Amino acid sequence: MNQYLAYLPIVVAWIIFGIAHSILASNLIKDKINLKPVNYRRLYNIISIFAVLFIFFMGSTISPEYLFPKGQSSKAIGLIIATFGFLLAKLAFRPVSFSEFMGIKTEQNQNLITSGVYARMRHPLYTALILGVFGFVIFSPTYTNLVHALCILIYLFTGIHYEERRLIARFGKEYTAYKKQTPMILPTLKF
Repeated sequence: MNQYLAYLPIVVAWIIFGIAHSILASNLIKDKINLKPVNYRRLYNIISIFAVLFIFFMGSTISPEYLFPKGQSSKAIGLIIATFGFLLAKLAFRPVSFSEFMGIKTEQNQNLITSGVYARMRHPLYTALILGVFGFVIFSPTYTNLVHALCILIYLFTGIHYEERRLIARFGKEYTAYKKQTPMILPTLKF
């Protein structure tokens, strides 16, 4: 039992991250902080990146224990899955400016994107992240990486819930109709 307590600080850090990330993403906080949207987004992303790096650093201090023996086949399978995640992320960013997403420049597109990969699923970036994270767990199958992956997965579904509330508030009936006909993270095969 004591061996599992080593992972508790990581779980707590992910919980704190998830709460802070959701609060900072809320319109309530955005409206109270007197920053231009591009500056707020930049600050939000910087805080998020450093927080995630810190949590991963915490995990790196734990001696690795493996879920299963890692070998060339698990590395190859993990890389293939993570590569699919990377390629999906590239597709998802086609209609979205990465510079705008990161807060480097002001957001220009104010329209709901429902074409390309977004016609097949509402949250392709989350799907890409799931593939990347679990590909990494298979590539380096440590308990620490599994704990990170499970915490990220739990938070993603919480984050999706709050993001969809913001999207409904922003786009109204247009998003509600899109939500009804387009799956969340698993792509539809309709043509």
